[in-house]
Amino acid sequence: MAEASNNGYPVDSEIVVTVPTDFTAAYMIIYPPKNGGKEPTFEKAMAALRAKAVSFNINEELLRKVIEAKIYEKEFKAAEAILPVNGTDGTITYKYSKENKFVPDEDENGFVDYKNLGFIKNIHENDTIADIVLPTQGTHGTDVRGVAIPAVPGEKARYSVGSGTRVSDDGTRIYALWDGHVFFKDNAFCVDSKVTINGDVDASVGNIDFAGDVIIKGEVLEGFRVSSGKNVTIMGNVTNAEINAGCSVTIKKGSINSKIVAHGDINCDFCEYSDISTDGSINVQNFVMCTVYCGGDVKAKSLSGGKYTILGNAEVGSLGTKNYVATEIIMGDNALLSAEKAELAKQTAECDSKIDRCNQVVDFLNEKRKELKRLPEDKEELLGSMVKTKLACQMEKKKAEQRIKEIDALLSQQQNRSIICKGTVYPGVNVIINRSVQKFAHEINRVHIHLDENGSIIATSY
Repeated sequence: MAEASNNGYPVDSEIVVTVPTDFTAAYMIIYPPKNGGKEPTFEKAMAALRAKAVSFNINEELLRKVIEAKIYEKEFKAAEAILPVNGTDGTITYKYSKENKFVPDEDENGFVDYKNLGFIKNIHENDTIADIVLPTQGTHGTDVRGVAIPAVPGEKARYSVGSGTRVSDDGTRIYALWDGHVFFKDNAFCVDSKVTINGDVDASVGNIDFAGDVIIKGEVLEGFRVSSGKNVTIMGNVTNAEINAGCSVTIKKGSINSKIVAHGDINCDFCEYSDISTDGSINVQNFVMCTVYCGGDVKAKSLSGGKYTILGNAEVGSLGTKNYVATEIIMGDNALLSAEKAELAKQTAECDSKIDRCNQVVDFLNEKRKELKRLPEDKEELLGSMVKTKLACQMEKKKAEQRIKEIDALLSQQQNRSIICKGTVYPGVNVIINRSVQKFAHEINRVHIHLDENGSIIATSY
């Protein structure tokens, strides 16, 4: 600041503005007047700021207070930039573990099931694999000159997209393209519509429960279970195990003492002591002592012992065994309906018996009520209970009788199901078609088992 001369001339107040090179602020010092010089004014302070190119976010209120209070020789911030807010980096959160560790299930009592290792991580079409938070661009600032200060935008989250997955159009998630098994490979999650087990299903693999196709290049060992929402293909044997498929089952070798359930076709080399059920058709070389339900046709070289319910037709090489082991074949829906009708008839008879017993108790208690004017509390409860039981039995009987009427209407429609046997039918074979039953007591060869015009089973030469 300029000093007053020795002769005492007046010196006006002086305003000094300092601005850093980054223009993030403007600092001001006001020096007092000397010898009666002019006091500082708001207009002079503003002019000093303009002279330094300061025009944005000036603290005019503070400036006026400093001038009015005559605060001299003390630096203060007269203007301040609005700093930018940098963008935030994007993030990604995975819903599945990247580690392919197989951990056995533990129940509520602490028991560990080493057959359920979680080998398969099921996922459905459009399920989210990862949630993505997009980076933000940030907010630009403005320096004291009014010039924009650019914000630093956030960086995108780093990730890779594997086969069977896709990033959504808005970029906020990774999702599965189809039902399948989700796994981490080559730094990305992938979804495979099928699962391939290169060896056996054993303790090292555990039970398989998968929404898609399952291919097993080895065998399914005792006590293990394979479930698939689609098809199951097994190159080896299935022994004391369980297979469940939403579509078809193919076993290149055999099923031994196992349970096979499918909703499509079943193809197998041989089945021994197994429980087989499917809505589709069955093609098997040899059946031995099996229980079979088939919603379609059966084709086999031999049916040796067991019970076979077939809603379609059958073509076989031989029926029964040389040892005359009991072999029962039930053909068509009508045979099943007849069995259901018989069970319903038994049920209605039991209902009649219960209703009679209830009537006896109710009549007895009502007589006692007339005699005593009032029954003891426990007898009143018994009376109410018997009345409710009677009403429930009457409703159950009515429902059963209605179903019997429906079955009778269905049984009036004959189903021309048949069996073609290209080899031998042995004694011990029992065939049921509709409500007709035929027990074979002698060996016959190359026959067509079907219904005649009267609805009776006959075996004609094939």
